[in-house]
Amino acid sequence: MNEQNRKEAVKANDFLSQQVIRFTDNALKAIDYKVMREILTNSNVLQFFTRDKNDVYANIQAVKVMDDLKFNFPMIDSIYFIRLKDQYVLGDAPREIAESPELDFIEPYKEGIKTAKWTGERDYKAYTSGTAKKVISLVRSAPYFSEHKQGFFVVNVSLASLQGSINQMYNSETSFVRLNDDKGHHVLGPDSSNTGKNTIFSTYTSPYTGWQVESGMINQKTLTFTLFLYNIWTVLALISVLLGVIWFVHVTKRNYRPVEQIVSLIQTNSQKNQSGGKPEESEFGFIQHTLEHLMEETDQFRKQHQESLIIHKKYLFQEVMEGNAAIKETEWKAELLKYDLDVEGKTAFIQMFEMDSYLDFTKFYSTHDQTLLKFTLYIVIHETTVNHGASVWAEWTEDNRISSIIWEPDDVEPGTIRDSIIQTVRQWVEQYLSFTVTIGGSEPACSLEEIRQCYEKVGTLLQYKAVLGTNRIIHAEHIVRSTQSEISQYFYAIYSISQSLRLSGDDWIHHLTLLFSQIRDSLSSRKEIESLIQFLQQHLERAFSELSKEYRQIWKTTNAELLALGLVWETVEELESSCTRIFETMCVQMNAIKDADSSRSVITEIRSYIIENYTNPDLSLDYLSEKFQMNAKNVSKMFKEEFGENFVDFLIGMRMDYAKKLLAGTHKSMQEISLEVGYFNYNSFNRAFKNIVGLSPRDYRKQGAALA
Repeated sequence: MNEQNRKEAVKANDFLSQQVIRFTDNALKAIDYKVMREILTNSNVLQFFTRDKNDVYANIQAVKVMDDLKFNFPMIDSIYFIRLKDQYVLGDAPREIAESPELDFIEPYKEGIKTAKWTGERDYKAYTSGTAKKVISLVRSAPYFSEHKQGFFVVNVSLASLQGSINQMYNSETSFVRLNDDKGHHVLGPDSSNTGKNTIFSTYTSPYTGWQVESGMINQKTLTFTLFLYNIWTVLALISVLLGVIWFVHVTKRNYRPVEQIVSLIQTNSQKNQSGGKPEESEFGFIQHTLEHLMEETDQFRKQHQESLIIHKKYLFQEVMEGNAAIKETEWKAELLKYDLDVEGKTAFIQMFEMDSYLDFTKFYSTHDQTLLKFTLYIVIHETTVNHGASVWAEWTEDNRISSIIWEPDDVEPGTIRDSIIQTVRQWVEQYLSFTVTIGGSEPACSLEEIRQCYEKVGTLLQYKAVLGTNRIIHAEHIVRSTQSEISQYFYAIYSISQSLRLSGDDWIHHLTLLFSQIRDSLSSRKEIESLIQFLQQHLERAFSELSKEYRQIWKTTNAELLALGLVWETVEELESSCTRIFETMCVQMNAIKDADSSRSVITEIRSYIIENYTNPDLSLDYLSEKFQMNAKNVSKMFKEEFGENFVDFLIGMRMDYAKKLLAGTHKSMQEISLEVGYFNYNSFNRAFKNIVGLSPRDYRKQGAALA
């Protein structure tokens, strides 16, 4: 029974050592994980390290990050940032590195001599005249994944705080615990135990920090004497039995006392709630349940670590492909080896898989179903590539797009399996899933820089899905752009559409069809199409701003519909049909207003009369008011409101357009042309023509002859 109690005491000390190791490692890992996450994702931290000079607001934001870390981890004594560009230290006492008491500690990390994540025991002073504190320090470079350091992130953990937390786990009168760093220093303070006489029951080395923990029992003189009497002659059986009983009781109490202390401390500090109405259990049963709880926490931490690796992998993919990360070819291949991608000497190419009609997809399926279908698409791409003997790294770079790098096997010609993989994936998705994908593929690439260039080119290729259509494969050879329409042709079509819509005429449909025909013929990308539609909206905005309030309100509604359309259209056909529907509705509303206002009908009639009789020299406001029985001022005002320009400007514009045709296409004299366009006096014609065109009629004819 005594030997069994001794074994239980050894187990308890073994558990205590493991508990100390787990507590220390978990606390330091949590701080390390949080610091790494801040370096990778916190824009305030990134901005601090990338700046060339001090920015008060940026420093305040960086200090806030420090305060948040201190609040979340009470064991942290202090934090400071080191920016290498200007040799600046931001912390409890901002200053230059040369003025910091930490200069000797920082210098080896600047030179790359030291690379350990956690230091051993060391003295830390925030100020030169201050009192030194015993701390251990975490040093992380920024940015995290690159050899090009911009600075360091230093976290000092108070050894007094760590010691206080660990001391609560055991009774220092009966047991001892020593935690030695890599230099042999006793991290938990002065070692008051007698190392030569005390028995060490358990020794463990941390897999994270490399530190060693030792635990055991404190030997007492009474125990030594009792053990001596235990071996006395057997002739003193009664005395031996009596002393044996005394020895048994004493040793049992002595060895079981640490177990009671450990159980008591676990009950106090364990996250597991033991007061949930469960029946009482033995101390070792409780220890078993606590260990199970610790194992659950370990599994949870492992899962969190795995999730962190996934996030880091996706972040690295995007940073490298978009050219935001300065990484060398050797570093790139070393990173790929971490993900079991041995690509040495292999040819790569880029493939992007973009889901078609993604907005309808998000509306039709729940979030859970969307995730499941996206995961299915990812697995299909991955398995298809592997089945072809290739290696693949694929990531969701946008909500509706998977980007992948595929490395062909060494024993095949470059590019031979590219089309096979793409075609297999496209056909499988079309057959078995409820959506389709449009795929862009690149040419073979050998170096990292070539892979980046291919990535950018394939992203541009998918811009042409708007014209080429969905559920297809797009390669660079498919983008053979014919001679593009002159930009003036686009502008003429847009101008004609806006003028026709402003007058609610019927020929806008012809001009709109012409515009989209030009877009298809020139094989425009989505960005180019969006620019043209935006230009059309601006033209319409200017045209309708000069009309009455009712028409402006109709345009406001139409413009909102066009803006909403810009977020959902996917192909040119969808865009053209939607624009036609929107403009038809607008014309119906405008015609309804015109039909409801008899005066506007008269103004429209007046405009038609002007178009037919603009060569009449007597045509004037007075002439029109007399003919249509309206006040001349009202005619001028309503003409301006309805058509957006003055009567005189409209009349002169009609006459000058006709005059330019006569000057360029006939040999008539200036006086004849003047009379024919509605001017008795040539001087009046000459003055009006020069004001509108900028040249006299004679100079205009000479210029046309010279060009011919």
